[in-house]
Amino acid sequence: MLADDDPVLLDSATEVLTQEGFRVVVATDGQRALQEALGRRVDLIVMDVSMPQVGGVEACHCLKAMPKTAKIPVVLMVAKKDPGAKALAERTHGSVRVLRKPFSDEELISTVRQVVKPRSLIR
Repeated sequence: MLADDDPVLLDSATEVLTQEGFRVVVATDGQRALQEALGRRVDLIVMDVSMPQVGGVEACHCLKAMPKTAKIPVVLMVAKKDPGAKALAERTHGSVRVLRKPFSDEELISTVRQVVKPRSLIR
């Protein structure tokens, strides 16, 4: 799942991951990401820290607190200039990875492949 309130990033990242054989579910805010994670099988959530309604860190805490979603790996996207980026792993008890924006297609693919097992591929 990709969760971000930036439609351009969602479109481009979805296209890149789909071309690599991944099925992608999109959420435009943290609340929708929580709903999607509860309503379907999700192997990985890549979400922005700064989103309307429920931000990525808050959504991550909610996900990790619920038995159904606690084991879903999370990658939080954060702006490179965000001064709080270094503390994200600590604030989320090390249960997430951090992907700094802007990132290249290769960085996104590499990060997703490091976390998602091959069974999740369409190919």
